[in-house]
Amino acid sequence: MKRFIIICLMSCLGLVTLMAQEATHDIKGVVADKQQQPIVGALVTVKGTTISTVTDIDGKFLLREVPVIAKRLVVESIGMETEEWEIDTPIQIKQKRQKFSFVASAGMVMSRYTGYGGNSKMGYEFGLGFETRRSEHWAFRMMVELASRGTVYKYNKMDLDYKETWSPVTLDIPMYFMRRWKLAYKTNLVLAFGPAISLGLGGKVKTETNGVKEEYDIYSKKYDSYYESDGKHALLLPFSPGLAYGLGVEYKQWMVGAWGKNMVLIPGDSSAEDVEHNWALTFGVSYRF
Repeated sequence: MKRFIIICLMSCLGLVTLMAQEATHDIKGVVADKQQQPIVGALVTVKGTTISTVTDIDGKFLLREVPVIAKRLVVESIGMETEEWEIDTPIQIKQKRQKFSFVASAGMVMSRYTGYGGNSKMGYEFGLGFETRRSEHWAFRMMVELASRGTVYKYNKMDLDYKETWSPVTLDIPMYFMRRWKLAYKTNLVLAFGPAISLGLGGKVKTETNGVKEEYDIYSKKYDSYYESDGKHALLLPFSPGLAYGLGVEYKQWMVGAWGKNMVLIPGDSSAEDVEHNWALTFGVSYRF
């Protein structure tokens, strides 16, 4: 008798499940973006089935004869993220993240050489590069920047009035690892850091001693160099490695902030006390295309 009752209960349960599977209903809804604008032509599919439809000009859709056991919808649209939503919940899909972008940047540079009491000098910087988005928060950006920076040395004591102005032009290649934190709608706080290399292209050193002016090419090999003990070399080493870093606020594709570089010039004799650093801080703007 007990076994008979169990069999009956199982049969009833199976019948109820079968009826639930066969029971259907119609589902209506609207697909919109984060600004509540309707998404036209979005494909709405009942997950696990072939039942689907396309939204109309008002973003509305109607799915007929959907099994009542179905719980989720898959929403797809060109240029938007493919997302899953619970049935009977408001559907708001977001724009697909652009994984690859070209970047342009420009700014004013304040720089100096840290050795021997160099003073800050203003310059400029223009750059082009690309950015690849690895996730919502992480990205990699590589730039090629044309920069004019330098330093100013002054000495005024007794009967000697001396001024020396360095204005090198360099090609910098910083490689940034970028981390974004959301501050508000389409607004992010961005932290960037990574290695950098710099290649000297040219520039001048201008000196003035008691009113007598002279001018030298920075990277010309015909001058004696403090950095090379075995003969003639450039006044500055044309190649230098370093560290790049930055902090900015990004709104949509625009970012305003400050980014810096600390480049190291290592002398030929590798004497630690003679290592020179070029410190540069840029205040500028960048745009992702």
